[in-house]
This record gives sequence, C-alpha cells and structure tokens, in this order.
Amino acid sequence: MRRTLVPFLAAVTAIVPSVIARASADTLEVPGIASAPVMTSPAAGTNHTCVVRDSEVWCTGANDHDQLGIDGLERTYSFSASDITGVESIAAGGDTTCAVKLDHTLWCWGSLPSSVAADSTTVLRSDSVVPVQVPLNGVRRVTVGTGHSCAVLGDASLWCWGNNKYGQLGNRSRISSITPVKVPITSVTTADTGTFHTCAIRTTGSVWCWGSNKYGKSGGGRSSVLTTPVAVPRIRATDIATGDAFSCAVSVTTRVRCWGRNNFGQLGVKVGTRISGVTNTRFTGAESVAAGDEFVCASTPTAVTSCWGRNLWGQLGNGSYIARYVPQRIVPVAAVGSITALATGPSHACATTSWRGAMWCWGQGSRGQLGDTTASVRRSGVPVWPNGVGMKAIGTPTSARIVMSGDISCNALRRASAGVGAIGSQCGAEQTAVQIEELAPDAVIALGDLQYEGASTADMLQWYDPSWGRFKRTTYPVRGNHEYVTSGASGYVGYFGEMSPSYWTADAGGWRIISVDSWCLGQVWSGCSADAPQTRWLRAQLERAHAEGRCAVVTMHHPFVSSGAFATDGVRHLWAAAVDGGADLVVTAHDHVYERFERLDANGAPTGDSTGTPLIISGLGGAQATPFGTPVPGSAFRLNTDHGVTSFTFTPNGYTWEFISALDGTRYDQGTGTCTP
Repeated sequence: MRRTLVPFLAAVTAIVPSVIARASADTLEVPGIASAPVMTSPAAGTNHTCVVRDSEVWCTGANDHDQLGIDGLERTYSFSASDITGVESIAAGGDTTCAVKLDHTLWCWGSLPSSVAADSTTVLRSDSVVPVQVPLNGVRRVTVGTGHSCAVLGDASLWCWGNNKYGQLGNRSRISSITPVKVPITSVTTADTGTFHTCAIRTTGSVWCWGSNKYGKSGGGRSSVLTTPVAVPRIRATDIATGDAFSCAVSVTTRVRCWGRNNFGQLGVKVGTRISGVTNTRFTGAESVAAGDEFVCASTPTAVTSCWGRNLWGQLGNGSYIARYVPQRIVPVAAVGSITALATGPSHACATTSWRGAMWCWGQGSRGQLGDTTASVRRSGVPVWPNGVGMKAIGTPTSARIVMSGDISCNALRRASAGVGAIGSQCGAEQTAVQIEELAPDAVIALGDLQYEGASTADMLQWYDPSWGRFKRTTYPVRGNHEYVTSGASGYVGYFGEMSPSYWTADAGGWRIISVDSWCLGQVWSGCSADAPQTRWLRAQLERAHAEGRCAVVTMHHPFVSSGAFATDGVRHLWAAAVDGGADLVVTAHDHVYERFERLDANGAPTGDSTGTPLIISGLGGAQATPFGTPVPGSAFRLNTDHGVTSFTFTPNGYTWEFISALDGTRYDQGTGTCTP
C-alpha cells in the first residue's frame, strides 16, 4: 500500500547530464552544497514521511505515536534527524515506521502491536519512540500497512504479523499475531500490504494475494475472505502495489495492470466502468508501481513518473483536485532533477530526486508530511531541500572576508512612500549593494527578510535581484519571518534553490559558520523549543566545531535582546544553545538598526567578563530603519541613521568587524575580537 517506487538507477544516471544542463542557471550561480547527502528509500505513512539519508533516518510530519523516532515532539514540518542510524532501507504505514539495518535485522517504532485481545482478532498497540527489534534475521525488505506488516527474507520466505481479522497474514487462520508468522508461499521476490489484504510476487512472476477480497481486490476466487495465498489469474508481474480496496502490478510486458475497486479511476479506466478481473491501464513501459489509498503512481526506467486515481488533495500532482483515470505526468522543477524513488501515503507522495539530494513532494500536507515547512496541500508539488547541510567553504582556511546584513529590499509601495536612498528612513538596497561591490568580499550572508512585504519569487526577481541579486553566486542566505509570508517560504526556496535550507554550516577563515532559522521553519514557538530538531542540531554543531578546533559564529535573523522594538523572546532557546555551546559571536538582523552588545549570558544579561557571547544586530541592509528605545544593559554601540553593512574578517584565532555607512563610507563602529578554538 505505502510502496516505494524506484526507477532503474542506470537510466537515471544516464539522464543526469541533461538535468544538470537545465538546472545550471539556478545551481551553478550559487556557492552550493559542499557534499550533498545521499537520500534513498523514501517511505510514507498516513501522516508522516521518512527517508534514509547517509544511512540515517530523517522524518517529517505527525509524531503522535512516536512514528518519527524523535522523542518529545508532537510533529515536525521538515525532515529532521531521528536517532536511528546504520539503516539500509525503511518502510512506513499507518503510524508505524520500520527499518532494515545494514546487518539485515529489522527494527520498528511508532504504533506497535503489543498484545492480542481475548477475541483473538483485535490487536492492542502501544507507542515506542525507541526502535524495537522484530525477531527476524536476514531481512531483505519490509512492507508496512495500516495494521499489519510483512518481511521478505534472504531465503525468499515471507513472514507477516499484526491484524488478521480478514486473513491478511495468510497463515490459514484469522487469529492475529504480534510476532511474525510464516506465510505458506515460497520463492517470494516482493510483497505489499494493503489496508486489509496482502499481495506477493514469486520468482516465476506469478502474483498471489490474500486477506479481504471485497471488490475483488485480492484477485482470486469468489470468497470474501482468503486466509491463504491464492493466485491471481492471467497475470505475471515484476512489481506489486496494494491500495485500500484495489491492487496494481507491473506485468512482464511492462504494462501496469490493476484489479479491485474503481471509484476514482484508480484502475486506469473510467469510473463506473464494470471491471471483472485484471484490467490494463494506459501506462506502459513501467518498471515500478506504488499505490496510495485511492491513487496509483508508476515509473519507467527513464524516470517518467505518472499518477492517476483520486485527486482531492492533489495526489496526482497536476495542479487540480479532479480525479483522473488517464495517467498524469509528474514534472518536478528543473532545479531538483528527475525522480529517482517515490513513496505514496494514503493521500500524499514524496520522491527523492537526481540533483543534489533534493526531494519533490505533493498532495496532502496538513500534518507536515510533505516536509516543506507548511501544513498545506500541494497540488502541483514542491521542492524540498535538505537541512543541516555543509555549504562550500568561504575564503581560505586562514582568512575570510564576509559582509553580513539583513532586512534588505523594499517593494513598490515602500519605495513610493519612503523614497530611495542611503538615509535610514529611505529604501537603500541599491546603495548597500554598491557598497558591497566596493568591498568585494569573499561572501555575503543575507540575514533574512530579504524582500518586503513577502518574498514571493516574482517580488524577489523584480526588486531584490537587481540589487543584492548581483551577489547571488556568493550569497549564503538566512531565513527570516518575511520569507514565510509566502507559504513554506516558497518564493525564497524558488529563488535560492539548493542554498535555501533552514539551517546549514560553512567553514570560513578557520571558523565554523552555523546558520539557523529563527522563525523555526514557520513554527515560531514549537519549532524553537529547547528540544526542537534545529535546536538539538545547533548544540551538536557547536560541539563539533570546538572538537575540530574551530571558533564558531551563529547567524540567525532574530535577536534575543535589542534596544529597538523587536527583541524576540521566541528565540530564547536558540540563543541559550548558542551561548551555552560556546559560540564566539552571534550576528542577527530583524531590528532595522545596527547595534553591538558586549558579552551576554544565556539570559541576555551582560557578563562583565570573558564569558558569554557578543551579539551584533546588522539590520540596515535597505528596508527603512526602525527606532531605538531605552538602551538595554550590555549595549555598546547603536546606529539607525544610515543604511549600511557589517564587514567581518575571520582568522583562526579572532575576527575584525566594521559597520560601514552606505551614505558616505564612514566606519561608524569597528574593532577586533579574539577566540580560543
């Protein structure tokens, strides 16, 4: 049911050069990811999605049954690291996730069967964030349904466990089992679990199904319940997928053929057409097939992927909500390349792609299962770039010159009301851009709120691109709150592509730059908690930087303290993680001012000694300046009269800084700082 679709790797590799050529305008003009993570084996449950990333499990979506493998969280809205490592492949279904580890043992977490009730059919379940080993060895693959799961072993045997009210375990009974039972079928190559039925393919290509046979979804015999495998007539196949009340297979002639219920055209023929047995869809040349509750996706060896069936939540990825029995081609944006593997949940799908470890997701996203930082329906699909990546290094290992500023480009309304110029009350992005050109830094860190009022891609191209866009090839952007005026920061993501992750690192002049999203992936409160994935990641990165003998600067949009009007208590835990983790400097924006603080403690109070962390607010990149209030303790310098940028030079044991006015080039504030790696 929640199957993973995997096009032939050699064919995908063959088309990568053309993908790179199409994407070059977007990707080769930016610094880029130093080492893209390898993402494989996407898996989709009811309201969550997971992927294997460099042998670690990363998940997004609902976590009400611990199905993400991340303790203490209700849900996430982007792919976040669990503690599960050493993984070869994963599968998900319902509120459960399972992983086949590199040693071919099987481990599951989330909602797990714990006992069988006295009626012998009802399975009682309990939640576990800690993976529990399933007593099977030599596991080759696993499939997870809503209430039951099955595993194919290296000896081609098939074992199933969980609900068995309709005989879906295939062991000639209707008694449920919390431990695997052997299915009386041999030479199994693959299997899939539907809601109440199971299907498998043998080495001969014959297809066998069992469990509920309502609507003929199990394909064989006239009985409504099949407690043992029964051959599906008139088909030999290489891949199989089971939906809620139907099944589909890739025949040996490469056509997708289906049987069962057809209330939304999921069998590939018109709704209302009477179906008797196996029917042909219009999709030919197929290699793989996957099924949601009431829709199907299939792929060819040349990475052509299409979907058909129900479309209420955009499951077909064609921009509409109308069901279609004719296959609808999935076309990701060029920047992410072509689909390499795809997983379907009941009403959503997520795919890994051929370019830079990106993903392409579509359909129902109300619980965060698309990983695009929203709770939205995506009827046309959305690119999802990996967080926590390392960007290309800046400068040399001994010196890096970086300009940092945020709150940059005005829209037409602001320009009309404030005018254009370098005075703080005006819109000054053009003037600060000229200043950056004169400084010719190694890189620019754009500290969020890059385009007012909302950073749609169209607005970014119209207003931001002619000024700061000229530095796109050296810009390392940071997300602010205005990026999220467009759902999921989609305009920002569309403009920056692979440089748009919510959190990332880069090496510069012997330092480690650690950038976090202080609007916390659009979830400003829960996403910024002490135990949120990003906060945990920040702590780990600071520890890693110091273990590697590097000083560390943390960049984010929102300041915890400010003498202006926009100190942000919601970043308390990020600030505390930075200070407690030994960050040597924090640089922010958000308040449209320049303000420098002496060393502050985790509560934002001045330490008066060599402990704590200095803070610089650099928010005069071009949007109109905001007023100061009463200076807060620890404030050492304040300015809001001119637009300007802060220039840093990082060396292994220290840094210099200077705030430079875009009005006349005055160095209003400058100095040096030291650090001990």
